[in-house]
Amino acid sequence: MKDLKHMLEETVEFYREQERSIISALSSLPKGRIKKKKKGKRIYYYLQYRKEGKLIDEYIGKEVPQELLEALEKRKKLETELKEVRQALKLLKEEPKGEVYFLKPIEELFREFTKSGLWEEGIEVIGTWCFWLYQKYLSVPHYPLTTRDLDILIPLPYKGKKFNISGLLKELGFSENFNPDGSLYFTGYGMKIEFLAPQRGKGRSRPPYIKELKVTPQILRFMDLLLSHSITLKIARGLRISLPSPSAFFFHKILVSRRRKEPGKAEKDLKQAVYVGRYILQNPQEKEKLLGLWKTFPPSWKRRIKSSLKEAKENLPREVSLVESLEALLQ
Repeated sequence: MKDLKHMLEETVEFYREQERSIISALSSLPKGRIKKKKKGKRIYYYLQYRKEGKLIDEYIGKEVPQELLEALEKRKKLETELKEVRQALKLLKEEPKGEVYFLKPIEELFREFTKSGLWEEGIEVIGTWCFWLYQKYLSVPHYPLTTRDLDILIPLPYKGKKFNISGLLKELGFSENFNPDGSLYFTGYGMKIEFLAPQRGKGRSRPPYIKELKVTPQILRFMDLLLSHSITLKIARGLRISLPSPSAFFFHKILVSRRRKEPGKAEKDLKQAVYVGRYILQNPQEKEKLLGLWKTFPPSWKRRIKSSLKEAKENLPREVSLVESLEALLQ
């Protein structure tokens, strides 16, 4: 767990590398906007941009080449991405210096789960922390942990060992809170810990209270997918963490991205899925798991996944070839 303390430093370096990469890509793309001028009955097109403070109208012709339109659209997306990267760097400069102080209680939480055998009962770490652990221990391409929130997935119905999770978190200094639907979450040390469980069929009117664990998880769709294939990572002596397999994570992120109302979260889901996809393509065993899962999906899920991958090509211009490889695999 010691290497988790370098999380913020690695995140800053990631964004700096992203900034350099985007600036390099922008240098080879045209800038400006298309402007049309009418002379008599004819229309002529110009590329308008500023150079050394002067407004330049560069003649294009009677038609605008498709390649130019695509290049300008790519530039627009990269400029938006550059703005987001620089905003993230600005926010990271506001982080307190020194160790990431919330890690010690989280390490203690994971150790207690390991000692009590909760990972063997199907409980998993999911979400952004899961993705970050993939990066550290499975060599998944780097992408920063942009949130401190920890998501813990619990299978339903839960028939495992008893363990007072709420009591332990309170002992570790976290405060108990409730969502409007009655589900439980904890806050402390600048972070939020949530508990999630699968929603099936038409869903429940209220989230279930799991008396064996003393928690009330929020119920969400597609969580069964994450529980379908698990892996366990040995982090240190006496410390293990269970996670969904990269293949299950990949499909889950792709599917939930279609349900996101916030564009930023949808894009983050797609980015994490695509980066995990690179690892899957390079790992024969994981590729086999991916294809095995794909065969079990209903047609409606397959359509959603293909549609999301198409969207990923539009929103992640530097990952087009990677996404195309994933599309070719899922035919």
